[in-house]
Amino acid sequence: MTRLPVLTSELALRLERLVAPALTECAKDKEPGAPTVVQIGRAVASKAKAGRPANKVFCFGQQDVSRLGEILDFYAVDDLEPSFYLAPMQFTTHVAAALTGAGFSQTEFEQAILYGLPAAEPEPPPPHVTIERVTSENLDEFVQTTADGFAWPSTWRDQAMAGTRKEFRADAYHFLARYRGEAAGVGSLDPRDGVAGLGAGAVVPRLRGKGCHLALVRHRLHVASTIGCQLMLGAASFGSGSFRNQQRAGLRLTYVESTWSRR
Repeated sequence: MTRLPVLTSELALRLERLVAPALTECAKDKEPGAPTVVQIGRAVASKAKAGRPANKVFCFGQQDVSRLGEILDFYAVDDLEPSFYLAPMQFTTHVAAALTGAGFSQTEFEQAILYGLPAAEPEPPPPHVTIERVTSENLDEFVQTTADGFAWPSTWRDQAMAGTRKEFRADAYHFLARYRGEAAGVGSLDPRDGVAGLGAGAVVPRLRGKGCHLALVRHRLHVASTIGCQLMLGAASFGSGSFRNQQRAGLRLTYVESTWSRR
């Protein structure tokens, strides 16, 4: 039986890098509003001028303090304000002083990062719940359910929904849960470097409590096993229903990140 690896600093740093989005290539034909993701030092900076907010900095730590100005310039050229998502492994008083000096302060301390093992055996969903992979045939239901499940605000909802449709790839791992045949929840799987990330998991408010979210988590854990991934990565607000469901499915806490923003 495969054992969950011991959580070392090296493993936590590896998972932190996989929490950050993949770097993008400089493509002239990139969809409007699609994020641009670059690496500056060890830090990973993502930005988008429109659509779903994506102005986030990951993996920022002690060794990147000297490049803070360069990171902020990356956003300032487009008149954007980033937030920094900081893990405890590389956080020091020097990091806090640098961000505070630039006008940032801690605004949240709730996003939990989890890790675990794929599931070799499938777990049947509860009664009346079914899960299917997203295709061009059910894509509109997936997009609508995503927007409703996450309660996307009207200020960028339509543009984000359009972007989700345009960016859809048939080979991606997106899933739609139904309750009594009705679209109820969504979840995605992002395999990178042998680690499968649980992403974009949400259930529409009126169909919560039916077991859809946990079923989506367990389904993706099994899919990860079938495609050869060795480790799972998840994220959720600490203590939330999503956090508890990931723990029920066998994932364990890696760390809780802090969010720093300028008000």
